[in-house]
Amino acid sequence: MASKRQVLRADVQEGIQNRLVQGNWRPGSRLSIDGLARELEVSPTPVREALVALERSGLIEYKALKGFVVAPPLSAEQIDELIDARLILETAAFTRAFHDWEALLEDLRAAHAAHTAIADRIAAAGEPDYSLLHEYFDADAAFHEALFTHAGNHYLGSMREVLNTHGHRMRQTWSEGPEQIDAAEAITEHEAILARVAEHNHDGALDALRRHLEGVRERSGAMADAADD
Repeated sequence: MASKRQVLRADVQEGIQNRLVQGNWRPGSRLSIDGLARELEVSPTPVREALVALERSGLIEYKALKGFVVAPPLSAEQIDELIDARLILETAAFTRAFHDWEALLEDLRAAHAAHTAIADRIAAAGEPDYSLLHEYFDADAAFHEALFTHAGNHYLGSMREVLNTHGHRMRQTWSEGPEQIDAAEAITEHEAILARVAEHNHDGALDALRRHLEGVRERSGAMADAADD
């Protein structure tokens, strides 16, 4: 049975991780242990322990004389490795989810509709709205999450959660404004996946999923290279 201290540290870690994933801090921002302790209304000890754990996840880094800071976006090489992992995991989840075809199709349609609606709102916005950008990324992720919901494999879902933390760092590459995100390409590629699923075409949908992830690899890698120039 977990001790009260372990439960507190887990709660603090989850709170900080949620703020990181939601983009509350820019890459390179310093994370003050005392400031977070006041914000979360806890002592500095569980905050320090949570930050050490999050450092291992790659979401934050420890720098001498500065302390814990938000990690930079992924490099092109790291994005390449992340997409390789996603290809393995998502194609495995898709094949298993296809056995629950009707429910999968329903959830993919709903996720795609929400994703498209948010992309339309971004396109209509006159100024960059970072909260809307993060809402867009959540909707994009929900389309892929449907595969794991219907795969019926707890361990695949757990591995997906690990990749999601690094996916957050990849998405930071696209956080310079609504004109920078790949909404048109992603939505078109999702439509191709959805169309093949609607046809009950497993192999066609699987091929469309692979082509989509390769497209994400190419676009995100190009953005990372441009940011390094």
